[in-house]
Amino acid sequence: MAGSFHQALAQPTARSEGRSEGPRSAASAPAKILLSSHRGDATILTLSDPDSDKAEVTFRIELDDAIERCLREPPPDDINPAEVARCAKQVMDLNDGKPSKRRAMCSKNTVYTEFGNYSLVGTGEPQSNGEGNKKSIRTDWKDHRNEKIVGNCSACRTPEIINTFEVLCPATYKAKFDGFAAY
Repeated sequence: MAGSFHQALAQPTARSEGRSEGPRSAASAPAKILLSSHRGDATILTLSDPDSDKAEVTFRIELDDAIERCLREPPPDDINPAEVARCAKQVMDLNDGKPSKRRAMCSKNTVYTEFGNYSLVGTGEPQSNGEGNKKSIRTDWKDHRNEKIVGNCSACRTPEIINTFEVLCPATYKAKFDGFAAY
């Protein structure tokens, strides 16, 4: 990854050249899926059978995802393009272009991720979040590995669970949380 930061942005990697968009079902389908609040997003490669019990998404970290992640790391006052390029190369090398997969059974409000399987088991009362008319609503998820309830906890990966549910079960997500910010 020699050259400037802008050259790195302009050049596709061998991993991203010629990738298939696959059976993405709708033009409005999201292009990204949340890996974590610290790792950022990954690019969706395929999205199949959303809003079904066979909903599936495949994704991987692409160069733009790696660059975004590196820009999120404690940003210096003056961004060093060489450091961002080094970091992005390291992220790409660590992931080696391997796609990941998440699935859902939308009728059961259940998502299957690389870090566990979770079912939506409850929501709290809507709370005002101070942003006009939009309200927040707490979600509770059952972790099928230990049968414990996971609430709003970034260490418990609640943001990733909610985002996966939204990507794979958009109609169900909208029916449950339309007008609310789920957390």
